[in-house]
Amino acid sequence: MVWGAGASVFAAAALVGGGTFILVWQVTRPWLLSIVAIVAGIAITLTFKSVIILVVGRVNYAAFYRKRPWIGNLCGVALECWHLGLTTYYVITRAVKLIVAAAIYIGRIDAPFLAEGVGLIGPVDLDAFPTIYRKDLLSADAHRHPFIERLGVIVSCNFCSKYVCRHLLHYQLCA
Repeated sequence: MVWGAGASVFAAAALVGGGTFILVWQVTRPWLLSIVAIVAGIAITLTFKSVIILVVGRVNYAAFYRKRPWIGNLCGVALECWHLGLTTYYVITRAVKLIVAAAIYIGRIDAPFLAEGVGLIGPVDLDAFPTIYRKDLLSADAHRHPFIERLGVIVSCNFCSKYVCRHLLHYQLCA
């Protein structure tokens, strides 16, 4: 009981003290302020979008019925424009990052342009999308490994042969 309270007090003090230290120290302050600005911008934008969708949805929809179809269509077009603009921005910034990486590695003959670690400049990864894509593929394929599927089939067949088939046979004989 005492150790849990002491650990939680220590964790809270470390969190508050560490956050205050990172905020006050002049080396990390610009870095932290840029992260806070990005997070605040994203949060304000998503909150604005969510509030607008909520208000328009309550005014225009009753269950699955649209009371004012033209406003619903207009909101659908506005959301598509929103997503089109975000996608265009993302594609352009990724293309610029790849062009910068190509310009940096243009004279190197010791590493191919599409090799591992080419977009790393110190701790900054110019294009993290391939890594994110690889992690997503691995996390999706980890649940569909052939050995796990085979083991599931074996276990289910074993269960079926022991319990289900016996009860089905009993049901057929009694019926």
